[in-house]
Amino acid sequence: MSDKKPTSPIMGWFEAGLGLFTEQLNAANQQVQHKVDESQKTLDELAARGAEVEAQIRKTVDPSQWLELWRQSPLHHWMPTFTTPKQKRALQIEALSAKVDLLVEQVALLAAKQAAAKAEEKSQTAAKPKTTRAKKTTATKRTTTTRAAKPATAGNTTSKDAPAKGE
Repeated sequence: MSDKKPTSPIMGWFEAGLGLFTEQLNAANQQVQHKVDESQKTLDELAARGAEVEAQIRKTVDPSQWLELWRQSPLHHWMPTFTTPKQKRALQIEALSAKVDLLVEQVALLAAKQAAAKAEEKSQTAAKPKTTRAKKTTATKRTTTTRAAKPATAGNTTSKDAPAKGE
């Protein structure tokens, strides 16, 4: 037995509880350490496999294609991009140029449609008989001559299209 005597029964209970707690803490620590060791072994195996795959890739792939392989890998998308202001401007100009090219194509298509519509309209007007044109022009001459023939009254100075002052 120890030379120390517990001064009170509460201290005995406290020491017993503390001993139980430390045993459980040590058991949990050992479990965590075991899991960490297993994880480390798994990571080492994966690193060895990765080194083998990398060696095979280096043998089969031309060094000039490495950059393209890197861009296709999922890790490339996780890495931050480091672009200079000149590169950003170049990308913006490239995007705007593509938009302008698209708009030019759309305008050209629209112009072609309008030209086709005008050509169709011309072909339709050429197909109509010329007698209808003569009737229209003579009808317009008659209306202008009848309007000119009517004398203007001094009391009524408002035109037919303009509303009267009372309206």
